[in-house]
Amino acid sequence: MREYITQTMIELAGIASRSGEEAAVRAYIAGWLERLGLPWQVDATGNLLARVPAAPAERDGEPPLLLNAHMDRVPPGCAHTPLLDGDLLRGDGTTNLGADDSAGIALILRVVEALRARDLPHPPLLLLFTVSEEIGLIGAKAFDPAPWGVREGIVFDNAGEPGAVVTRAATYIAFDVLLRGKTGHPGTALEGTASAIEMFRRVTYPSGVLDGGATRVSIGRVEGGTARNAIAAELRALGEVRTLLEGSARAALLARIERAFTTAAEALGGSATITFDLHCDGYTVAADEPLPRAYAAVLIARGHEPRTLTTFIGSDASALRRHLRVFTVSTGAMNEHTPDEWIALTPLAELAETTIALLAGPRA
Repeated sequence: MREYITQTMIELAGIASRSGEEAAVRAYIAGWLERLGLPWQVDATGNLLARVPAAPAERDGEPPLLLNAHMDRVPPGCAHTPLLDGDLLRGDGTTNLGADDSAGIALILRVVEALRARDLPHPPLLLLFTVSEEIGLIGAKAFDPAPWGVREGIVFDNAGEPGAVVTRAATYIAFDVLLRGKTGHPGTALEGTASAIEMFRRVTYPSGVLDGGATRVSIGRVEGGTARNAIAAELRALGEVRTLLEGSARAALLARIERAFTTAAEALGGSATITFDLHCDGYTVAADEPLPRAYAAVLIARGHEPRTLTTFIGSDASALRRHLRVFTVSTGAMNEHTPDEWIALTPLAELAETTIALLAGPRA
């Protein structure tokens, strides 16, 4: 299994696949499905879906079990030949490896292939490969489970140690700030001008790790001004909030951020506009949900200790849990979104075998 997964991930690394540019990876997956004799379809958003009939056929009336991974990766997301370093697969140093989420794709494809090759019993499966996960879970948000009759499933994505189950995930809220001032030439009188850059410098917004570790606030991009010799009339800042807070506590946090920018801008005669965009819903997996319990039982039977974690990393599960009882299992990709990204292959292969055992076992 390790060699097969390694081969698949190397092939996927050789395909560029940034958000909104998933066509080549989609074609790769479709070709794989066709070789297995499985029909597939692409929905209006660009998601690739395939239903795998149950074995034996008498079980095909059961609700399908969802297996999900996303096809996109963050920039640069370039095609490259990764480096095999013992049990580790790494990028070539010029771009991110893309194990987030080629590891999930490879695992799902190889699990389905193994179920068939080993003639193992399993429920019907619905394979969902989504687009644009990295820029707001766009594919997952557009997915409608109703026509498929699916109720529960597993999302394979990076979140922590390989095989760990995410039982609690933070809400992810992006925020955009526009500070407006009044331009002028710094060589003349500055009366009546208002520097948007100076406004930003004076903002005392909440940042870093807050609320006893339950919240993280950061700004990742700032741009403003038009020339060295002009007072900046506008500044834009792009930030994010990842928090486990809910209800009034979360609303108070957002209000505090907005108030900080507004106060600093108005103190210098300017104005501020702050918009918040909910990218990922937070969620908690209940302790009595059948599928996670069955997964834990299989881990124990295979000699592993079940591990759970709370994560600030978003995944398709945040969107899918609006309709389905899904949970994320970590593939173990590390240093994701960077040129130093790597993944251990033996634990990933063991996760694939655990998934096979789960699917081939009795339903909870």
